[in-house]
Amino acid sequence: MKKDLKISIQAAHEQFSPKELLDDVVYMDKKGITRCWTSDHYMPWWHSGASGGAAWPWMGAALAKTTNITVGTGVTAPILRYHPAIVAQTFATLANMFPNRVILGLGRGEALNEVTTGNNWPSNSERFLRLKESIKLIKKLWTGDWVNFKGDYYWVKDSRLYTRPDCVIPLYIAASGPQSARLAGEEGDGFITLETNYTKIKDVLIPAFEEASKMGNEVHEIKEKRKEKVLFIPASYDEDEEKALSSIRFWRGSMIKAFYETEIHDPRKIEENGLVIEDDSLKKNMFLITNEEEGIKKLSNFENAGITEIVLTNSSPNKKKLIDLLVEKMIPAMRQ
Repeated sequence: MKKDLKISIQAAHEQFSPKELLDDVVYMDKKGITRCWTSDHYMPWWHSGASGGAAWPWMGAALAKTTNITVGTGVTAPILRYHPAIVAQTFATLANMFPNRVILGLGRGEALNEVTTGNNWPSNSERFLRLKESIKLIKKLWTGDWVNFKGDYYWVKDSRLYTRPDCVIPLYIAASGPQSARLAGEEGDGFITLETNYTKIKDVLIPAFEEASKMGNEVHEIKEKRKEKVLFIPASYDEDEEKALSSIRFWRGSMIKAFYETEIHDPRKIEENGLVIEDDSLKKNMFLITNEEEGIKKLSNFENAGITEIVLTNSSPNKKKLIDLLVEKMIPAMRQ
């Protein structure tokens, strides 16, 4: 493992209560995990045994209860239920209070969040255009004084953030295909993907992302800077494989890619369809391990595909055991 590969954790509000996740992030900070991402959903990917905490108040509590760890969303959708100006204000406030410890991930959204909060479900192309426009508005509000903006989907008049971020807020953009990867290269500090196919990561996403990054640097006449390629993957560790499987089965609904595009929004329906996902598929496509050797092999494969940060959505029966395994065994072994 290269010395600059990050291993991070995602706090999953869909599966665990905000109080439990707060205890988890305090433990991560104590053990030296440098980044904790958090899901930003209104509804979960599964009905049975689910939770549904709000990411933004949780982030403030997590940052206040910790000392060093960076916290951010993976990802926020600034397209319908959140107006881009409110996203800009929220993260500017967090970054003002906790400088250099806040990051923001942005994406096109899912029906389970947008439809259930009273919105019509746009086409994929419209959601992309909304995301692209919202990024421009968020950046203007972070860096401008008085902002007047009129786009195809959003507008603000005589708008100003009186509380500004005290630092640059790193911006990451979700990408499942080359179009979004190019947008991340043009406008972001990195891309976030759920794609676990090594070939697609290496041959499709990264080339589109890096080409757009290079062109953006040339247009803005800035030196080339390292941009991150971030993978999110559900993770479960236990020495007993059945225990690890039992916990990670919660994420079967999120494996059906159609749910990211269609108007299906009810977690009960998603769960009903997700039951067809078999355990062999979970073992193949998720970070399900019973020992450190299995974990090291899986992490190395993604690193070899070009990923620079791996975010494990910790679904382990005992979440602290995965943190301990990472910090005490896996990361030191991979860096030798």
